[in-house]
Amino acid sequence: MLSLREYQRKAVQSVFDYLAENPGKNPCLVLPTGSGKSVCVAAFVMACLEWWPDSRVLVVTHQKELVEQDAKALHRILPGLSIGIYSAAMGSKDLSQPVTFASIQSIYRTSIPDIRFLLIDEAHLINNESKGMYRTMLSRSRARVIGLTATPYRMGQGYLTDGDGIFDDLIEPVSILELQGLGFLAKLRNKGTFTKLDVSGMHLRGGEFISSELQERNDTFETNEAVCDEIIRSAEVYGRRHILVFCTGVEHAAHVAGILNEKGMAARDINGTMGRDTREEILYQFTHGSITALTNVDLLTTGFDFPDIDMICMLRPTMSPGLYLQMAGRGLRLKSDGGDCLVLDFAGNVTRHGPIAFVAPPRKKGEGKGGVAPCKECPQCLEIVPLSLAVCPSCGYVFPRESLTWILYEGDVNGDNYEKHECWKWVWYITESRKNAIPMIVCECRTNDGAGIERRFYCIWHEGWIGSRAQKDLMELGARLGAPLPDGWDGCIHDVDEVEGYIQRIEAMEHPSIVITKRSETNHRYRNIVRMLWDKDIEAIRQQAEREREVIENARKNLLGR
Repeated sequence: MLSLREYQRKAVQSVFDYLAENPGKNPCLVLPTGSGKSVCVAAFVMACLEWWPDSRVLVVTHQKELVEQDAKALHRILPGLSIGIYSAAMGSKDLSQPVTFASIQSIYRTSIPDIRFLLIDEAHLINNESKGMYRTMLSRSRARVIGLTATPYRMGQGYLTDGDGIFDDLIEPVSILELQGLGFLAKLRNKGTFTKLDVSGMHLRGGEFISSELQERNDTFETNEAVCDEIIRSAEVYGRRHILVFCTGVEHAAHVAGILNEKGMAARDINGTMGRDTREEILYQFTHGSITALTNVDLLTTGFDFPDIDMICMLRPTMSPGLYLQMAGRGLRLKSDGGDCLVLDFAGNVTRHGPIAFVAPPRKKGEGKGGVAPCKECPQCLEIVPLSLAVCPSCGYVFPRESLTWILYEGDVNGDNYEKHECWKWVWYITESRKNAIPMIVCECRTNDGAGIERRFYCIWHEGWIGSRAQKDLMELGARLGAPLPDGWDGCIHDVDEVEGYIQRIEAMEHPSIVITKRSETNHRYRNIVRMLWDKDIEAIRQQAEREREVIENARKNLLGR
């Protein structure tokens, strides 16, 4: 039986609910990279064939590699299902099976009988104009259409639902931050670079940098050598073994791979002009460790799902938030060692587009060029931080005063939206939830800034995961302060009066010096305390930042002295 995570079940159910409640309309399901799109497709197909046994499902995409990949994924999940392939490049035109995977180039002029549902993978590649292969195909079919994408927008047109698009609404059941919080996606952390690719005065075509201009200006021996020095040094310092490098062109990718090899790092470029067997052999060597760095242009932005990519190097500047997310998304899958993915952004994409969790869609034609970049770089340790941060969390550098916009914390590029507040007092009490009148503990920290009061809630009397997590958090806090929970409370706290006495003991103890807050996922007006720091914690963080700064300074000296 197919096992679904809760958000995957929610995603599939949301699609069926939408189709039932909106006759004649087409939704697009937005699922972050690494969230298990293939599992959701399999669950959707199973339900369709169960409820409509005589109907068929067609899954269409733009590359034969993705056709093959999607078909293999479904076969792996549902091995007993009969699957057809309709792709001239793959030598098959089979429309007789309950489920068919097809390339749009092969099928768009074909008559499609008895197709009840049409799934379009990588739906962000469809423009909103009333022409093209997808429009031709839809004119020959009465099927309900469901899009699938991780980036629901296109350069020059905004969201896929804007204008005269195929899709009427977006279904977004889960976010990147939620999946990272649940432990289903890896974190990305970002470091700035000493070497910067120059895009000043570059022309735009269709809202994007012209690749030939990018390559001509930045594909120089001096720049490539400096970039490769930083890649090698960062891999050594942070212990990275699977490095994906995005370049401005095919020649650029070959040059970067060549210099990396000369400097002792096993590297290889890969591009679409290579034969399939050659590409597969290169990918095999990369995933099995005999190649450390793999350079490419656009070939590996989608469909390449090797989880253990632990370092991404952006040597390709882009005005496209979708392309930026596709490149960064290659590092989101969970690593076998439980670690994160380091992003080295030589191209300025992080400061151009902001945290991956809050990337704004591209502007429509005529709306002008964007505003101020939402992030900045620490000049002392090269950490990428938001415009709002007054002090670099990595090295302690004090920035000039700037307006509040974004908060990145602990070196990630996710956009977790954290804020730091100084605390001078805390107050503990018990109140009732407005929603269900269940008692809950409230810790209020009084702060010195304009926020005034920050809160943390311990819902220990709630059932299920919420209650057990709150009890665990309260136990950990009590143990840290030297006030462990009384015997018998572990997992079965019932008496409100006893708890009242316990939190009064806590309140009399030393309050934290700093509280870190995070804005609510559902309502950004509210913040919750996610971490408390005492003086000894702050000193430990300062010492760690100092050690990291020394490493970075040594790297700087080595680079400047090469």
